[in-house]
Amino acid sequence: MARLKLYYPVEEIDNNQYTYGNELMTEDNVEYIGPFHRYITGEVYTGATWNSKTSRKLVKFEQQNKLTIYNQLKPDIRLKYSSPKRIVPQISSNDIANGSIQRYFIRKQNEFIVLEIDSGQFINWSNNQIDNKMYTAIQLEWFVTGNIQDIKKGPVIVPGVVTKNTQQIKAAAKTIPELTTILSNPLQFYTDTDYIAPVDINGLK
Repeated sequence: MARLKLYYPVEEIDNNQYTYGNELMTEDNVEYIGPFHRYITGEVYTGATWNSKTSRKLVKFEQQNKLTIYNQLKPDIRLKYSSPKRIVPQISSNDIANGSIQRYFIRKQNEFIVLEIDSGQFINWSNNQIDNKMYTAIQLEWFVTGNIQDIKKGPVIVPGVVTKNTQQIKAAAKTIPELTTILSNPLQFYTDTDYIAPVDINGLK
């Protein structure tokens, strides 16, 4: 079972946890009772610590209903919903000129893992093409240029990128709490626009 990261430092792992039931289950929907450990990414695995041979992924426990059991017995049945796919934002020159980008995150209700998605998938979620009862999604503005720290202009304090992105994280975390961990760096994708233009070696200027 592959984890999201190849290596996790000690401070990113919560080892030696134990569940007595009604909390976690395996991916084949079997309730789990016993030791487990959790990572900063939201991943949860069996065993007090990681074992590449025996650790199995766990998800949030959910009481199985007749429809879920039927779908397990009929795995070839196609659902009408599409599944979200993880993306990595690409910062364009227009984004730099605007000073910010729109970011979108989605979380499956019975799991701990959050994916960053694009605007198209967010629209699909809004239109229920991605099951909006099974998934929770959020949109936030993310600042990529400007003053890093707050600046005081007379009696007015103009918030910098760190403050503005921190405020965005706190607001979004009311819907998806895991974002406070995932977006731990408020300067992610930050671009310093103060640069010196390169000399024109072709003599065109």
